[in-house]
Amino acid sequence: MGFRLLRFTNTVILACILILTITGVYGLFWTFSGWMFDLHRLTGWLLITCIPWKTAISFNSLKRGLKPDFDRGMVTLVSILLGAVTIGVILLGVAWAWRLGPDQYWLGQTAISWHWLLGLGLLPFFALHAWRRWPRPRKADLISRRAALKLLALGGASLALWQANGALAGILENPEAPRRFTGSRRDGFFSGNQFPVTNNPGEGNEQIDLDRWQLKLKGAVSKPLELSYGELLALPTEEIALSLDCTLGWYTTQTWRGVPLVEALKLCGVLPQALGVRLESITGYARFLPILEARDVLLATHIGHDPLEHWHGYPLRAVVPTRRGWYWVKWLSAINVIDLLPNARDEPPHSSQSAGGANSSIQSNLRW
Repeated sequence: MGFRLLRFTNTVILACILILTITGVYGLFWTFSGWMFDLHRLTGWLLITCIPWKTAISFNSLKRGLKPDFDRGMVTLVSILLGAVTIGVILLGVAWAWRLGPDQYWLGQTAISWHWLLGLGLLPFFALHAWRRWPRPRKADLISRRAALKLLALGGASLALWQANGALAGILENPEAPRRFTGSRRDGFFSGNQFPVTNNPGEGNEQIDLDRWQLKLKGAVSKPLELSYGELLALPTEEIALSLDCTLGWYTTQTWRGVPLVEALKLCGVLPQALGVRLESITGYARFLPILEARDVLLATHIGHDPLEHWHGYPLRAVVPTRRGWYWVKWLSAINVIDLLPNARDEPPHSSQSAGGANSSIQSNLRW
């Protein structure tokens, strides 16, 4: 019976870790499909309900003591450290939801940012633990009546804890900084340039000379271009209200105004084999977006009625509706269209691939 409980518990924990990893990584990149964030939280509470069983199993294992070998020595020590840090990761997530502790911890990170940083950092150690210590489950461990009752008990407890956590988090929430479905707290609401600044170390120290600045459109295009700020402002503009959601745990909702990326790319003609775009900053920072997401990007020059301030990316930053804030590249200097056949761009275009033909290709083949 003890081995059956061990195999059942470890299998449930393994499933939890896999789901938490998938949903957690999703939440670092994208900001839609709120059910993914709810699944992450619910799975976290399921993992918590397994802790008493896992603790009892671990104590029984430790009674056998340590030995000067790989499995009973190093792997056991790694497993102890893994368990301790895992509990710490869970507590950081709960502390963030309940607004406990300081706004920032070590190295300027928040509780929620340390939550995902440590969580990702644990994966190699968890893989080692699973490889050396995880007993292979048996069919009876998972589909028996006893296993079904255990799963129902764990699932019911997890659901109750998740609901109670949400209720308590709502009570402790600051009305002036409501939480989004991602867990981020609002900091700036149609406030123009008045919202937090998050940069990599050393970024933004270089002031940009607007008279010399140009936006380069290059890569898998029929006619590479360089646009001055004035030429960019002469293109059709759009205004859209969107939330910038930072993985440090804050979000801001602003009205962004600028040129749709598709309007800029129409000038140079995207080749049919294009896979996506690389948004490149003057600082060297860059992010890649697949073509289907790139068509929704706004090249923002203004927030509300005000031009972007320097620390928010002046003169140009990307507004990416589908992504977290670290994809909203600041101080844009180049849009590099990436293709599958890099040599194809060097061949002379066919008659149908003139500038006008390429523009038609964007609209018909890529549905820009």
